[in-house]
Amino acid sequence: MKKITVLLFLLSFSFSFSQSTIEGFIFDRETKTSLPYATIKIISSNNYYTITNEDGKFEIKSKFPTDSIEVRFIGFKTKKITVSYFKKHSKLYLTPNTFHLNQVLVVAKKNKNYTYNLLNSLIKKYRDKQTVTNSKAFLTLTSSARGIPIETIEGFYNSEQNLSKGIVGLQLKSGRFGQNASFPFYSLNNTDILKDFQLFEKSSQILPLYPGNLTLGIIKGKYRVKMDECVSCSQRDLSISFTPKKANGHFLSGTIIFNKETLTIKKIKLSGLNPITNGLSSIIEDDIITPKSIQLNINFNPNDYTKIQSLDFEFTMNYNSKDNFEIITSHSLLYFYDYNTSFEEPYFTNNIHFNNDYDKIRALKASDEFWNLNYQFPRSYKEKMSLDFLKKYGYLINYNTTIPSDYLQYIRPSIITWQKNKPLKWQDIKLSLLKDVERNVDHKDYQQGATKAVDKESFSISEFKHNKNKSELDEQFNFSYMLDMFINERGEKQFNTKTLFDRNSSFCSYNRINSKLMYINLIFDIYEIYNRELKVALSKNSSFEDAKILCDQKFNEASLTIKKIATDTNNGTNFQNLIRWSEKVKQKLKK
Repeated sequence: MKKITVLLFLLSFSFSFSQSTIEGFIFDRETKTSLPYATIKIISSNNYYTITNEDGKFEIKSKFPTDSIEVRFIGFKTKKITVSYFKKHSKLYLTPNTFHLNQVLVVAKKNKNYTYNLLNSLIKKYRDKQTVTNSKAFLTLTSSARGIPIETIEGFYNSEQNLSKGIVGLQLKSGRFGQNASFPFYSLNNTDILKDFQLFEKSSQILPLYPGNLTLGIIKGKYRVKMDECVSCSQRDLSISFTPKKANGHFLSGTIIFNKETLTIKKIKLSGLNPITNGLSSIIEDDIITPKSIQLNINFNPNDYTKIQSLDFEFTMNYNSKDNFEIITSHSLLYFYDYNTSFEEPYFTNNIHFNNDYDKIRALKASDEFWNLNYQFPRSYKEKMSLDFLKKYGYLINYNTTIPSDYLQYIRPSIITWQKNKPLKWQDIKLSLLKDVERNVDHKDYQQGATKAVDKESFSISEFKHNKNKSELDEQFNFSYMLDMFINERGEKQFNTKTLFDRNSSFCSYNRINSKLMYINLIFDIYEIYNRELKVALSKNSSFEDAKILCDQKFNEASLTIKKIATDTNNGTNFQNLIRWSEKVKQKLKK
């Protein structure tokens, strides 16, 4: 009996340890300061890794007490230690590398062309790299003015990256954000700025250029380039710095740290004061922004330097609105992980046209289980402070506390999700459909959205009679299902579906009377009824492809029912039949 008891105790201890979360801080032994974005690798069969947050803190789930972790940070000696260390200690100290002036630096100081040519060799090598790497990505963003939080964003993405072009693809999986209720500021979609930045391609981009975007001749004409003693380098690494000869805001300063033997870049640090940006404008049309400073760090993965690990971006700007003037600082970290894997991307039965990332985040809410399972590192002190402040003095979208979308003052939502007791209103439906011509981004007219006038709510009976002979082409309604999936901690498929109304591609130019609005909401309700049937029919054993087929089938069944209703009610003009159908649908939705 004792043996069984001991065995059960050991099993329970092993299980509890396997589920436990290990956390700690990584510090510089000499300065006693924390090391943000250090790489933490668990040495096991999966070789899982993460990074520390901006406070130097990390969290990992350890399966076995004998697991070891390897900590890497550029300029410091790599350290290996068992995870059990953090059962008794909260901090791990790394020792800086010692660096001595070597022969390369001596040659570079004597021959200026040597440094220019070495930099050009780096650029040419990376400009030829065309391999695209897929990965997952995690974004955190905070913006503040006078130390007061005004915005926070978190998001998961599928990404494609290339060592020459930078971020060539970034598709949102799910996100959430919060804003200060008294200061409606939007961060200009920093992800668009980062996607636009070219690592080594010749380009015209939103941010100013740097030597990676230029030819050798232009670099010599525009830049002073020199080799530096690098306090954050190993013995095999070198540091090249570059400074514009004229501080006119068109070019960035910076440093490239690389291996001198293999010409492998480990980190790029860029900065600029009073930068000239191409066409950035506020999402609020009458407000004016003036960029004051930019800092962008491109960190390559120390376990595989052929991959980008993170982009650390800070943007400070003067912000002028009709009511006040503020200096706003927006900080973003875009972290790439799980290379050569990706999330299942949300599926829509009809094409959806999102206005911007905020708009898309509202439509792609994921479950708390998805966020808890996929969260990459603990929130920093600044992020926690922002969330606490915005929960009290603002609003949060897709968090546990959700404020209605009416609080979004300057984002006219393109997508409206079916909600109980929240029918569509005429102001949700456009009077006309503007035909947008697809074009490449014109940086002279670059903005993340714009304020839109509220559409006229309804017509009077006399206006309806005046317009009653208009063609049926004067109305169009686009409904869709959204299907999403993720794998939970137990390895099971979890599906999420929503019934959506896309106001960007929907309009009603005439007949804006109460019975017509009742008819449109009846259509919305019918799609929701079949969506509920879809939820029941989806199985945890279904593949995502099979789930898409079932989603299309239910959408088509709903569409056939709606065609029947359209005939029976004469597109909503037969009021008696419309009431009959509405009562029947209400009873269905109550079940």
